[in-house]
Amino acid sequence: MKALIIRSFTEPPTISEDFPIPSVDRTYSVLVKVLAVPIENLDRAVAAGTHYSSSFWHQSFPSIPGASAIGRRVDNQHLVYLPGMSMRPGNGAMAEYTVAKEDSIMDLEETQRLSSMVASLSSAQTSLLPLKYDQPLSPSDTVIINGATGFAGKLAVQVARHLGIRNIIATGRSEERLTALRRLGATQSINTNSIQSGLAQSELSGNVSIIDYLWGSATTAILRSLIPTSPANLRQTILYEIGSAAHEPEITLPATAIRTSGVQIRGLMTLNNLKNRSAATRELISLLGSGVLQGDTEDVTLEDAADIWRKTPSSGIRNVIRME
Repeated sequence: MKALIIRSFTEPPTISEDFPIPSVDRTYSVLVKVLAVPIENLDRAVAAGTHYSSSFWHQSFPSIPGASAIGRRVDNQHLVYLPGMSMRPGNGAMAEYTVAKEDSIMDLEETQRLSSMVASLSSAQTSLLPLKYDQPLSPSDTVIINGATGFAGKLAVQVARHLGIRNIIATGRSEERLTALRRLGATQSINTNSIQSGLAQSELSGNVSIIDYLWGSATTAILRSLIPTSPANLRQTILYEIGSAAHEPEITLPATAIRTSGVQIRGLMTLNNLKNRSAATRELISLLGSGVLQGDTEDVTLEDAADIWRKTPSSGIRNVIRME
């Protein structure tokens, strides 16, 4: 079969025209013909050996990347979604065929939105899980999306709007893209170059949840802006660290921000979120299938994927490998 393979953590993927079709076994008992695969930042990091799970997914070489996919079961031709952790390590989705666990894959209705759905499911979970399942918000609360002009950030704006949140603050560098986010549901926007002063002038209502895709200096500025001007602080604030798109892996954490605002910093994988990942995925399948949520994608071939692997994709757009 045709596959995108990596031969080491130091080399970019290349095309193989005759990689063996994987065999099923008792654990990975479903053979799937792959139709659509997103190229995510996670895939690039895992394939480069820089992600904590790299040696789990690529235990030996050659190995096939690709954490999630939509495909068709070979045994019954059902359309299925293959989420992360469903495929055998070394037999990722960037190939014509893969194998998956029977109890991990999800049946899908036939859809014309394959690219948007497969690209958006894992990214949209990063906002739906915290905002609905971990710490549910009321419509009068505030959501701040730090890094809202990226692919996942744009989906987060749509998720917050879908959940009925009336105060959605988007941050980003591009004024043009921040303006476009107003059409998706953002009610306020702040340039990350002036995030601390911008938040000081913004209206915060109710409790605050911060979905942070950037980390680094922008996050430090947000934390400083949380320091109240009065001891009468009745607001619960939670910051969810999702990614580090700013390529600044560390922040300065002001003691006064923690002490005075009571802010909590959480990762995505809280117990509530872990318990509700399947429910969130099924909800997102419905929302993406009906077009309530929409991710911006660009289709590429497997050969294209090898060529563009180390290139920075356009902001807010996700490449999807189509096998059809």
